[in-house]
Amino acid sequence: MIYYTIEKKVAVHSRRNKLEIYYAIMTSIQSEARYGKIRPTRIQFLSNMSYDKINKYFDELENSKMIRKKPLVLTDKGKEFLVDYEKIHDFMIKLGLKYVDDFEVRL
Repeated sequence: MIYYTIEKKVAVHSRRNKLEIYYAIMTSIQSEARYGKIRPTRIQFLSNMSYDKINKYFDELENSKMIRKKPLVLTDKGKEFLVDYEKIHDFMIKLGLKYVDDFEVRL
């Protein structure tokens, strides 16, 4: 007799840091802007966040002048953040770093 074992494949989801969350929200806003009116619930879905959390981050981003909530759009500072984030992310990949621990955002 031959016995086969089936190993469970468990998806490991690491927690996103604040930079990653900001990036997810702002790229969602940027991508939805192509289709016209940007709906907060659509941004919530695309960035995989609860309603309460997305509103908290909208407030933080608006206070940092990265987005404007009415109407929901990226500001120039928000667009610059996306460009800079992508540069840093690409640089980290080239160095072989996946994440930088203990890196806190000061906006």
